[in-house]
Amino acid sequence: MSRASVAGASAPDAPSVERLQWFLSLEGVRLDFLVDDSSKRRHLKNMITHVCTGGLPEGSLVSIPSCWDEIPLYVVSPELAFLQVACGSTLQTAVYTGMALCSDYRIDALADGGVVRRAPSDRRPASVSSIGRFLDRAKGMKGVRPARRALRYVVEHALSPKESGLAMFYGLPCHYGGMHIGTVTLNPSVEVYAGRDMFGEVKTETRYPDIMISAFNTRTRYDVAFDYDADSTHGGDNKAAKDRRRANAIATVRNLVHFTLVTSDILDFDYLVLMGERARKVLKQRRKPSLNVSRDSVDGRKALREYRERQIELFDSFVRGVRDY
Repeated sequence: MSRASVAGASAPDAPSVERLQWFLSLEGVRLDFLVDDSSKRRHLKNMITHVCTGGLPEGSLVSIPSCWDEIPLYVVSPELAFLQVACGSTLQTAVYTGMALCSDYRIDALADGGVVRRAPSDRRPASVSSIGRFLDRAKGMKGVRPARRALRYVVEHALSPKESGLAMFYGLPCHYGGMHIGTVTLNPSVEVYAGRDMFGEVKTETRYPDIMISAFNTRTRYDVAFDYDADSTHGGDNKAAKDRRRANAIATVRNLVHFTLVTSDILDFDYLVLMGERARKVLKQRRKPSLNVSRDSVDGRKALREYRERQIELFDSFVRGVRDY
């Protein structure tokens, strides 16, 4: 993290932007630049500038290697990037971005499915707590309020973009298009029964279901676990057998019901909704969305139609619309 400021920052000309795109392996990607004065704004085909007149809190900029010896380069920190997205996009987009920043995966075009799990030494770009602390330091900046609102729904430890989309679909409140089934966690550790040793002592193993949805009912906790077995990473007899044994092990956990979704399942909106309703039944939760009028009334049907439209938009953008990781 750097204490560098935007003061004196300038936007390069078109040839310099092309050189920078090549240096960063971002050919064809439009670059965004922060400047400290509106007179420095410049809009070209391959770049756009944004004016930042206020001071940035510590931890806003990160130094990176430069392709010019005499000109230092900085990128915005993950925490500031989250604030910027929340300021200029929908809450759903900000939540999805936050889950990517707080994830345990990284993009790798050469890997099966396009992503890989981060190594222990490969730290996540951000966490919910680091973003929260940054927003505390950024009081008064534009976008802090929508960023705080979105941060409430960011879940850490996703291992793929699809997991993030499913977590949003099942976890977000109904007015944001989600099913709001219960509290969502991603890739939690679950101790499962693994038999007994030669002395009769119980053995356990640790499993990590992709998505866990939890709810309390009359002081009893109920859990539903979803595993997403993508075609791109779970094909073949060996992997199928491994997946089956994992599901059988998780099935021994008390008050936990385990479901498995494959690629064709999560591309089917109606089936995904059905599985969410099955999870809601297991968790003993009331039907949602809750309405102040009869569901069969004109107002009730209108409210349900509008909710379905929000659901479909969320599904199209963050479940079906994401690559098959």
